[in-house]
Amino acid sequence: MGIRFRYVGRAAVLAGGAMATTLAAEVWAAMRLKFIPSTPAFEISGMVGPEDAEPLIVVVLGDSSVAGVGAEAVEDTLAYGVAKALSDRYQVHLHALGVSGARVRNVVSEQLSQLAGLDPDVVLVCVGTNDITHGTPTREIRAQLHLLATGLRTVAPRAVVVVSGLPPASVARCFRWPLRNLLGLRAWALTRVYKSVLAPYGIQVFEVAKHTRDAFRGKREMFSADLFHPSSAGYAFLGMVYGRAVREALDAARAAPPADTDLDLAGDLAG
Repeated sequence: MGIRFRYVGRAAVLAGGAMATTLAAEVWAAMRLKFIPSTPAFEISGMVGPEDAEPLIVVVLGDSSVAGVGAEAVEDTLAYGVAKALSDRYQVHLHALGVSGARVRNVVSEQLSQLAGLDPDVVLVCVGTNDITHGTPTREIRAQLHLLATGLRTVAPRAVVVVSGLPPASVARCFRWPLRNLLGLRAWALTRVYKSVLAPYGIQVFEVAKHTRDAFRGKREMFSADLFHPSSAGYAFLGMVYGRAVREALDAARAAPPADTDLDLAGDLAG
């Protein structure tokens, strides 16, 4: 029996070593991936929708997904897709401020300040994938999310805020097993972190992975040439999904009673 366990133990060690070697090779290969260029950048901001409709100021913050890297035209980008999805009801004034390569800390330190004077009705934030691929510690992400939430209260006090959870990294075709699965697990875990940190601030976290995983898994046409960034077809789908999420959040916020309703009622009864 002891000999048998010894063989099992050796097999486990060998298997673990093989897994570690495979993972190391995949990480090495991933670090050398050549992504499609992020320049020249699109100018996505503008007005979408009928001139006689109710105006709606929408600001989108984030990374290359907001900048539209991989799309063939401005009209194919995620941010434009969100504006288009809302344009049947609103005259959308769109400001897409995302920058390729941005992490959560870049949104906080470089993009939030650009909201000053815009007074947005809606703020959508799509960021975090670069934190996964660059190994940003969870502690730092938590700290930056707190800064994001408090910063949004300052620069966009009346905005309906939707923060995207992490997309399903496990379906990215540029990564191979087992790295792809580990990145997918990390994305899932960070989405849980987003929800735990932002919920006390009243900020909704949209779990985009649930709505996009099946649409992107195994679908070459949903990815651009680098198999990492979405293609125009991928962005069209994302624009529809995020547009629906923003509309639902906006409708829910407008249907909700004012925050001080109970206080006012108590005062009336007391008077």
